[in-house]
Amino acid sequence: MSSLLHSDRKTHRGFTLIELMIVVAIIAILSAIAIPAYTAYVARSKLTEAFSGLSSMSVAAQQYYQDNRTYRANGGTGDTMTCPVPAPANGQNYGFSCSNVSATTFLITAAPINGFNGPSYTIDQDGAKTTSNAPAGWTTPSPNTCWARDQSGDC
Repeated sequence: MSSLLHSDRKTHRGFTLIELMIVVAIIAILSAIAIPAYTAYVARSKLTEAFSGLSSMSVAAQQYYQDNRTYRANGGTGDTMTCPVPAPANGQNYGFSCSNVSATTFLITAAPINGFNGPSYTIDQDGAKTTSNAPAGWTTPSPNTCWARDQSGDC
């Protein structure tokens, strides 16, 4: 008789619905934390393109000034809005331009391109750095005397 009862009993293996729901809940919680952190990390990594391009252009402009005693291209002849140094080729995330070029001043700007939603950055002849056009969710540094390296406005 005991062998009959024992043979009717089947061993069930697998996960219960509760166990599966707990696993799904844990995955959802981890995703809610990890995805925004990863998105912010990717955005921060794209900013280095702007910092590198602006720094190299600024150094090259200062070297041009040391050689020519002016920031105007071609020794001051021609278009005064011409950068004294060539802008780096537009990258994947930032494009570069010059403005306010005179014998003693320049302003170099890095603006986001190709749909990248990041802030714009500038540097002038004195090395003054600013952050502008911060997208929604970004904080502009206060005072605005540096390049924001993350959404909180930290430099």
